[in-house]
Amino acid sequence: MSDADDEHLQIQVPSVTKRDLGQRALDTREPIRMIVLRALQAYGVNVPTEAISDRRKRS
Repeated sequence: MSDADDEHLQIQVPSVTKRDLGQRALDTREPIRMIVLRALQAYGVNVPTEAISDRRKRS
């Protein structure tokens, strides 16, 4: 799966939810994107495992 296969999804969440996601990202040193994709996968949404990666660490 490449970035070309990705699509943008924009949602509004309560500020407390965004703060919690931000704190989790700080605690785990992972991007919010990874945390959300992992949560969606746990909920049963089809998320390819290779999509759950830190895109910032690509060389």
